[in-house]
Amino acid sequence: MHSSSSDAMKDSSSSSPAEPTCVLDQTVVNADTLPLMKDLGLSFFASLCGMNRGAFVLQPSDNQTYSCLHFPKHFPSLAGVNKHRFMNVTSQVNVTDSSSSKSSDDNSTATTKEVTKEIPYDLIIKDANAIKETYQMHNVTANETVQLLDYLIKSVYHSTPGKDMDPYACNVNGLATLQCAPVNTIRTIRAVTLAGLYVPALWATNGKELSINEQDDFYTRRDFEDMRALGLNTVQIPVPMEAFSEHDRDKVKSRLADLLHEVGKANLQAILMLVGEDNDDAVAAAAHYAADHSSTVFALTLPSMQSIGAARAAESSLKLMVPVSQGDLSRLNFHGDANIFAALDVDHTSTVADVASSNAEDDRSKLFYHESTACVARSPLEFTHCYKRIPVFVAKGFDLSIDNCFRKEFDPKFVDYGQCGRFDETVDSGWWSRHRSSFAVRQLFSYEHGLGWSFATWKLHGGDKSSSSSGSTLDSPASLLALKNVAAAGLFPSLDGDDKAAVHEIAAACLNGPEADFILGDRTLAPTMGPPPACPNNGWWNYTAEACEYWVPPPTDAPSGRPTVAPVICPEVSPATIVCNTSSSSSGHKAILLSAGAGSVMTLVLIAILTKVFGRKREGYTAIPNSNVV
Repeated sequence: MHSSSSDAMKDSSSSSPAEPTCVLDQTVVNADTLPLMKDLGLSFFASLCGMNRGAFVLQPSDNQTYSCLHFPKHFPSLAGVNKHRFMNVTSQVNVTDSSSSKSSDDNSTATTKEVTKEIPYDLIIKDANAIKETYQMHNVTANETVQLLDYLIKSVYHSTPGKDMDPYACNVNGLATLQCAPVNTIRTIRAVTLAGLYVPALWATNGKELSINEQDDFYTRRDFEDMRALGLNTVQIPVPMEAFSEHDRDKVKSRLADLLHEVGKANLQAILMLVGEDNDDAVAAAAHYAADHSSTVFALTLPSMQSIGAARAAESSLKLMVPVSQGDLSRLNFHGDANIFAALDVDHTSTVADVASSNAEDDRSKLFYHESTACVARSPLEFTHCYKRIPVFVAKGFDLSIDNCFRKEFDPKFVDYGQCGRFDETVDSGWWSRHRSSFAVRQLFSYEHGLGWSFATWKLHGGDKSSSSSGSTLDSPASLLALKNVAAAGLFPSLDGDDKAAVHEIAAACLNGPEADFILGDRTLAPTMGPPPACPNNGWWNYTAEACEYWVPPPTDAPSGRPTVAPVICPEVSPATIVCNTSSSSSGHKAILLSAGAGSVMTLVLIAILTKVFGRKREGYTAIPNSNVV
């Protein structure tokens, strides 16, 4: 038997794990990064308080149930934070200074003096919001706040039922990690798929299948060298099952060997992805082929779980990838075979909820939605790693598309919901560029917490003759799936581990939610000021007072331009959480209405995000009918 192992990639460990624990990921949130967070409540409590209605219990039990609204009195001590505090209180005291030679009261002088005393008090964190408020008031340090957040995450997770079957039980917007013994020592796979090369992917090849000559000329040594320069270490090559049978009329297998030679010369490895119906003989032949080319081929992706037996009978130690969907993760069982990995499809353009929109504002809110849910994707990867002891490779679904418009011209089952036709509006848009970059780095952050990832494709066929191949313009829906184009547009972070700025960018990708500026897009909040009203008698318009001003008062007393209005009385609240705006100007009302509209839409989008996560991500959504396109 042959082995497909390499020096760079070692076999997995199959040691049995300790009980996994959900904790704050302190490589992401720590004393240095906490001050960079814009809203602790939105980042943490929106997720935590949505689990079990926010309820948690202590271990061992103290016969009480707590929640985000009601913490144990000794919560700081439980979190390892000293509750005994001292505060400096400064007060003014009267001091009488009498003259030593005079005894009369008339000669005494009264003065005041500042006196500072240390007053002891106990730190009380009464609810979730008090963590945020206490930190903002500087009554706890950043390190202590991290401890408080970590303990809350652990408590809620411990109290969550069925967490060993729930891939999203440890989801805190990408800020928590499922802690367990490591499964393998394989380095992170950073790959691109060579879409359309040997298996049709019409969106990548200008709507037509490639001829043999076009296949041979599609990828060159320069492409593989560019991949390596970007920081990639692997290519994923879809190969038809027929290539390993007597029906290999196009001699794909022999031409694949030439391609693998070029891949190896660029210091890259390959994953061969079998595409087609399960066929034991073809799978066995493919397994032997992969083992024979083990210097370059890292693993073989099977057509389905049914082919595991045939592949394993042919090659006992070959690394195998098995295609799975997110719904399969809680049921996976590879019976302790440390060289079988899950190849996950994270397609985010397969349901109506994912792609539907019919105006520019909905297009932008849709990208905001996808940005917001991208950080959630680390949870199922870590769940499978810890509870199933199976590393997960993101084999499909990593790209910057938020619709299926790249399939519109080639897929007979494409359904038009109004999502296409406005792509040109995004080409020169600063808003779309910023948010696409955010979408890219958030996905990258999540997928790096698994075995690795493969971007949808490297390039589009014929792209070398178009503006989108090497320039910085993403000018078609398909270009959002080509990493060469995305990187050239400056939307993909550097994968160079020595680039400290890029390392920080990726690590901090989910520290804050995406900017909720999708209502205005590239427009500014304040419109261009129009001409002022005309003022008679040589007056001028005062924009602040919204009235005419005069060097010399007009000859007749004009009525007040702003009639007296009753003052607005603000209610007393403690703590002050209500902002009372006493301005009666029309511009003020306009700003308030715009803010209210933005808040309403923001709320709807957040509800949709929570529904997606706590509704187990895909349940209840209508799948879009389309062809299986690699």
